[in-house]
Amino acid sequence: MIAADHFLSSSIMNCPANNHPYTAPPSPRVDAGAEGRPVLERERHKLILKLVNERAIMAVGDLVEILDASEATIRRDIALLDRNGGLRRVRGGVEALKPRFHAHLVGVPFALSREVRITEKQAIARAALPLLQDCSSIIINAGTTMFEFARAMHNHDLDVLTNSLSIAGELLSQSRCRITLPGGTVFPEHNIILSPFENDAIANFAADVLFTSCYGLGPGGMTEMDPHIAHASEKLMRRAQKVVVLADSSKLALRSSMVIAPLERIDAIVTDSAARESDLEFLRQAGIRIHIAECAGPAVMGAPQ
Repeated sequence: MIAADHFLSSSIMNCPANNHPYTAPPSPRVDAGAEGRPVLERERHKLILKLVNERAIMAVGDLVEILDASEATIRRDIALLDRNGGLRRVRGGVEALKPRFHAHLVGVPFALSREVRITEKQAIARAALPLLQDCSSIIINAGTTMFEFARAMHNHDLDVLTNSLSIAGELLSQSRCRITLPGGTVFPEHNIILSPFENDAIANFAADVLFTSCYGLGPGGMTEMDPHIAHASEKLMRRAQKVVVLADSSKLALRSSMVIAPLERIDAIVTDSAARESDLEFLRQAGIRIHIAECAGPAVMGAPQ
């Protein structure tokens, strides 16, 4: 399962050091990023500055994980940004010169996650479209897989509740759907609206199906890493008759201790063709309908297995 679409393209904020804005070096190096996508040094610097300014302080290890770069690369970036007045290097990490304090969620930011396994996500999204048949109202949970699902819904006319700003914007511009947003706080890193209260718009919406993704899926059920996202997902599930999970095959190997729904609550899952039979067995035993999206060429709705 926040606006973060501008994450990669936002301009670097002015820095107070030496009274001039930070500028990236003229000869950018290239490193491999998520899914082997080349990441320019200049682009990486923008991401580091944005992350540090939003979180005030970050460890080197966190930057290595989020940016999918080597520790040597990140340390070289930090040293250069420190010399140019973009941030302040501290022991084990970096701190912002002018931090913007706001709460942040556990997990990879929306803009970075969008690039990971994008082929699988798009195939899964297309393969899930037939499950909209006979629906008049649905809920779409936040997340990058769900964003691809919304992008594929351009010919649909439904009542939709979503807690994602990106999904709402996509549906408003590309479909005939009527959109409802819940009240709450916007978390821009993940493009999501979250509220700790029960008496918001979610409580007054009735859906045929909840379409959602998750952090991981295992014999214990569907899991998340962040308690705020977990609570939001549980609220959405209570308003839907059925639950359909859109999750690429990598999530069948991920586990978390934060279970948001048992397998009995899930009606169907759409995953990609890289899923191994051994990974699907626990889903079959639970009576969950499995639909496989072929990633080579246009995805076709698989027959329930």
